Parts: sequence; structure tokens; C-alpha cells
Amino acid sequence: MSGINGDKARFNRRRRQKISRRVSNQKMLKALEEKRLTPPPAPSNLKEKVA
Repeated sequence: MSGINGDKARFNRRRRQKISRRVSNQKMLKALEEKRLTPPPAPSNLKEKVA
């Protein structure tokens, strides 16, 4: 079923999870900004590309 066809329990649960995740990430980033800390850099590939 889809959200259009009325399976709202599943789709609303996912929507609430996405909203909650965004809010918690914003709180975390704001706290890091207040402490003047930066989040850890994104992990890069361990192997460097050789041209």
C-alpha cells in the first residue's frame, strides 16, 4: 500500500522519524557551535586515487 491509498500508520511513522532526526541533528550542531567545536570530518577513502 502507499501513503495515497491510506497506509498512514507506516508513512506517518517514517515522517515523524525524519522530523525527529532533523531536530536532534540541529540541536547537536547548535551545541557544537556554541562550544566552538567542529564536527569530525567525513571519513575519506583510505586509498588515495593515483592518476
